Amino acid sequence: MIQNAGTQIATADAAVGSSGVAVRIFAMHIISGGAAGVVSLRNGTAASATAYVTETGTVGTGQTYNYGAQGFLFPAGCFIDLDSNTTSVLVSFNYAS
Repeated sequence: MIQNAGTQIATADAAVGSSGVAVRIFAMHIISGGAAGVVSLRNGTAASATAYVTETGTVGTGQTYNYGAQGFLFPAGCFIDLDSNTTSVLVSFNYAS
């Protein structure tokens, strides 16, 4: 059962959905500024948690990453960790059941 599926935009480090609640990430779209931004999706609730996915954007344009129908599971919740070159990131997710 999919609960509360949706998208979330972040312009700074942030938890996806409810902090510490298991989620699946299906896609990520990165907008970079003057240099290529790097975004890490971490399993947990802080920037010190283990990085499960790290992607690099492209300068001045958007870059989309799709993770398929199963997506990536973050059992301890997902924390978005943005570097200073990332303007924003949009993730598509649902709560894991």
